[in-house]
This record gives sequence, structure tokens and C-alpha cells, in this order.
Amino acid sequence: MRRRTRLGTAGYALLAALAAAATPAFAQELSVLVGAQRTPQLKEDSYAYLFEYRHNLNDAFFVTYSWLNEGHVTNHHRDGLSGQLWARWVSPQRMFTLSAGAGPYRYYDTTYVDALGRVTDAHDWGGMYSVSADWYYHNPWIIQLRYNYVHATTSITTHTLLLGIGYQFEAADRQGPVPANPYGFTTSERNELSVMFGNSVVNNFHSPHGVATAIEYRYNLTPYIDLAVTGLDEGDAHVVKRHGLAGEGYIRREFLDHRADVGLGGGFYLARDQDEQGQHLKLLGIITMTISYRLGEHWRTRAYWYRTVTVNGRDTDVALLGLGYRW
Repeated sequence: MRRRTRLGTAGYALLAALAAAATPAFAQELSVLVGAQRTPQLKEDSYAYLFEYRHNLNDAFFVTYSWLNEGHVTNHHRDGLSGQLWARWVSPQRMFTLSAGAGPYRYYDTTYVDALGRVTDAHDWGGMYSVSADWYYHNPWIIQLRYNYVHATTSITTHTLLLGIGYQFEAADRQGPVPANPYGFTTSERNELSVMFGNSVVNNFHSPHGVATAIEYRYNLTPYIDLAVTGLDEGDAHVVKRHGLAGEGYIRREFLDHRADVGLGGGFYLARDQDEQGQHLKLLGIITMTISYRLGEHWRTRAYWYRTVTVNGRDTDVALLGLGYRW
């Protein structure tokens, strides 16, 4: 099913980060939540799950970047990305917090175009409005209960109620949320070359797959910004057979004593797209989430989740795992 595939690298990367964390270091909070979704217009219910990165500004405010999968209801298989600004109340004992946040929601909705049965992956903007209750019950673990209201004028409006667990990577000498610690360059190694293999899936109701490969050059411009050029081959997914060159900028954050990092990237994808009408050169968009872990002095393993963004409803998800060399 398509939604299982959309978990992709983003989901496995966050789960791996939670499982691997054994020492306090320099990052913020990663959370995994699962629950239920309600679509009032259709009077239908479905599952939902969410992955979130939280960056604390201070006790009163924080920002988040999240990916929400809204499950399956009639004629709508939707997920989306959101960045939110939150206000927070912290209890005197610093064990409980109550928060409210809002921000834009960029959604991707597999739906039928017309009565002839043509399918597209429609994308547009909506808003996500959320409230959260967090219990910092045992450092570094957090229990989170969260409600999201997603409003979209050109798609369905949904309610999601989620429960999950988070991990706090920042070193803490007291209970509760911890502000981020700034850091400078931690190594003289600014260059990285990676080779990756994985899977691509076309976002329609049949979810055709292909074998994907990529090679990437990455340059660490600042302690928090990377630039990357990627040669990406999405393989043959029958509906889509596409390959090309992508250029992206990333924001990143290191953790686990700088042995690992998480990053969010976006940019252009100049791709040659082959279908039943021939080959076409197209300029597309691309959004990427990545996580890496240092294996030795120069070697890193890196996982990716790419979302290609088209204008003709032929979006794909590409999940890759690879090995990189830094110098």
C-alpha cells in the first residue's frame, strides 16, 4: 500500500535515531506518534501517524517540523509536511507541559481526477492547528498526547488524535524541555561523497515500485547548512521511469556527540521522464529528509527519503540507504 511505503526513510531514520541514542548530545527532540483520523465531510475514520522534530527556543516557545500521514478514506490517501510555531506552559515541577501551535501544511493527496478513473497526486496548501500535552516522565523520554486540526480549502478537512513517545537529545541537568545549544564546526571534513540504493514508489492507488540508485556530493557550508548535488535514478516503476540531477540546500542539526545528524532539504530536480508518449526533460521540485551516523573517522551511513514534486500528478517517494566518505 502506498502509505506504508511513504513511511520510507523518514520513519525508519527517526526510529533508528531513537533506538541508537545512548548518550546526551547536541540536538533537540524526535517523536513518533500514532492514532486515529476523522474526516467529518465523509463521516469516515482511519489511522494516522506522525514523525516530528522539535527545536526548543526557550521554555515558552518552540518550533517543529513534522510529517503527518492521514491514512485512507474514500478517494483520499493524504499525507503532508508542516512547520509550526508553538507557545508552551511548563508546570512548576517541569514534568508536564501544555502547548498550542499553528503553521502551514503542504499536503499530497492521491485522488481521482474525474469519473474516467484517472488518478493524480494533488498537492496544495492548508493549515495545521495543534495542541499537545507532554509528560517528561524520565529523562530523556517523553510521552506526548497530541490533537491536530488540518483545514484545506481544496481537499478534505481532518481531525487527528495521536499518542506517542519522544526522545530528548540535549544534555539536561533538570527535568523538562531544554533550549538548544549552539555549536561551531566540529570537524575539518566538509566534503562527502555517498552512493545509495533503495526503492521508489509512484503515488497512486496501485503504488508501483522501482529499484532506485543515487550518487551524491555534499558540502558542509556552515555548521547548520549543507549543499548537495545528486544524480538520481528512480528505476522503472512502470508508470514512471525517471532519472536526473538534483540540487538542494539543507538545514541540519548534529547530535550524539556529533556522531550523527538530521537534515531537511529542498531544491530543483532536472529530470528525464519516460512514459508511453516518449521522453521529456522536466524541471521538478524535490524535498528530502535525511539522517546519518558516523561509522569511523571518514565513513558515514546515510538514509534518505526523497519526495519528488511534479505538476502532472506523477509524484514519487524514493527511500535510499547508502554509504558515504568524508574528507
